[in-house]
Amino acid sequence: MMFARPLIAALVAALLPSAALAEDAPCPAFEVTGSGPDLVLVPGLGSSPAVWDGVKESLARDYRLHLVHVAGFAGRAPTGDPATLIERTAAEIIRHLDCAKVESAAYAGHSMGGFLGLKLAADHPGRIERVVVVDSLPFFPLIFNPAATAELAAPQAAAMRAQIAAQDDAAFAASQRMGVQSLVRDPAYRESVADWSLASDRATFAGAIEALMTTDLRPRLGEITAPVTVLAAANSYAPRSRVEPLYTAAYQGLDGVTLTIIEDSYHFIMFDQPEAFEQALRAGLGG
Repeated sequence: MMFARPLIAALVAALLPSAALAEDAPCPAFEVTGSGPDLVLVPGLGSSPAVWDGVKESLARDYRLHLVHVAGFAGRAPTGDPATLIERTAAEIIRHLDCAKVESAAYAGHSMGGFLGLKLAADHPGRIERVVVVDSLPFFPLIFNPAATAELAAPQAAAMRAQIAAQDDAAFAASQRMGVQSLVRDPAYRESVADWSLASDRATFAGAIEALMTTDLRPRLGEITAPVTVLAAANSYAPRSRVEPLYTAAYQGLDGVTLTIIEDSYHFIMFDQPEAFEQALRAGLGG
């Protein structure tokens, strides 16, 4: 996980108590491809399901993939209050599994998606078989302060939301194109990541950041029974000597968690270290 200030402008969203969609709610139009055991793939804040394109074809030979497109992100229309994005996305995923008649599935999520995976595993232990968290913490203010609490983070989170919401389109675009340089090491992918954010609904984007910064999932880690693997990026700005103890401390409440550090990568590990990423992802999925 990157430690530069621009990270927060492009990182993951928040968790609130989950609520189920009604049984007669529309079935979410998520892409399903491949064959084999079911695997749910969820992108991060402002990102498209295309973040998984580098491993999609390979994984589809061994899994039936369910590619979640989060409402309000990367061109999908927003729905509802931005503050409830994670609650609604969690409900959509469960509704999708119900519609597809999937009793249980493995799960992999990047950033916001990883955070959401932890919550789903705690809320629905019978539905989530195992989780791979890609460069995400159970409480994001720990990046700045190991003693952070949701209450202490609230003023900063509100200020960040207000600042993002107040930017005009040109200023927001400039901030995203600058921020992506600390999120993606490989320049070939920076434009795509920035464009996904620019195609996202601004209110959803800003509200999700505030919710994430004020939601601490650490007290719920003990409720998770599914195997969890966490992939964390390390680089010259965020060296292993800092990343490893940060993640170890953050996940200490989760029994049996496996932490894998991937070197020479920024936040989008799948772009910066694609071979190491797929190997670690498959290991976390059980082979």
